[in-house]
Amino acid sequence: MTTRTALGLFIGFLLTAGGAASWGWQHWVTGTWHEDEVVVEVLPSWSSTERWEGLTSTLAGTHGERVVTHLSWRGWEHRLKAGRFLLLPSESVEESAKRLVTGDREVVKLVVPSGRDVGPIAGSIAQRIFADSTELANRLQRDSVMWRTLPNTYEVWWETDADGLLNRLLREHQTWWTLDRRASAQALGLSIREATVLASIVQAETADLSEAPMVAGLYLNRLKKGMALQADPTLIYALNDPSIRRVLDVHKNVDSPYNTYRHKGLPPGPIRYVDPRYILSVLTPAQHNHLYMCAEPEATGKHRFARTYREHLRNARAYQRWLNQQRIFR
Repeated sequence: MTTRTALGLFIGFLLTAGGAASWGWQHWVTGTWHEDEVVVEVLPSWSSTERWEGLTSTLAGTHGERVVTHLSWRGWEHRLKAGRFLLLPSESVEESAKRLVTGDREVVKLVVPSGRDVGPIAGSIAQRIFADSTELANRLQRDSVMWRTLPNTYEVWWETDADGLLNRLLREHQTWWTLDRRASAQALGLSIREATVLASIVQAETADLSEAPMVAGLYLNRLKKGMALQADPTLIYALNDPSIRRVLDVHKNVDSPYNTYRHKGLPPGPIRYVDPRYILSVLTPAQHNHLYMCAEPEATGKHRFARTYREHLRNARAYQRWLNQQRIFR
């Protein structure tokens, strides 16, 4: 073998080895890197240094170290965005790294439930986003916020905090109350706040959405005639005792602006976070002349409606007999 031939083989070997090394490096920092979904959470409260340390700690000892290497190779250590990232099996190292620095993350479908008590609602929400449940409860229970909170399913970022969610809910409330809906409330002689307060009573009164327009129409009839609403759910709210199943005369003596047996008109605020479908029931009430209602026996969840007090007394006695038979005395 001549010297020239040997030198050519050696150079060829170096080129092949260099090419293999280059391919290996490129695959290490750009190829696919995992077979299962990987969740990476970068906290918004972290500094850029803490985000980098948190990511490297999370991916240490896994194939995710290749993502860390890629970020370092590109000089992106301090460009990580906050959020919850769902990294898919089909992604390359490069794609995952780019998503972490551009904030290309998944949205969270957040259910804001309706209900009476703010604690469980705040707790449910806090499990899905980056918000402290106590801080969230403090925000949501404010009078100016409670009646503007519309339970629904929202798409939000995982890193949303209490203030961020509050601002989102207020924007959604403003959007929901279209000009047509505002006009419907005005035609009934109600402000949008009053319509929401009334809807909260209607929802507390009946869990059957199909019956809600009837209940709303009845309460509106009473308001028009200047009659007290005499809504049992407002007494239960005033007494702060949701265990009450049978409202007694003694309950009607509670000293509270929410006692709609003593005070005419609507109470000062909603008695629950109200499902917007019940607000629509108030805005489109059933047209009838009923002024009284009483729960049906057998726990059907529905009501019997009456135009006269005499008719109402018959319905009430039938319901009271059923309560006695069930030994429900409170």
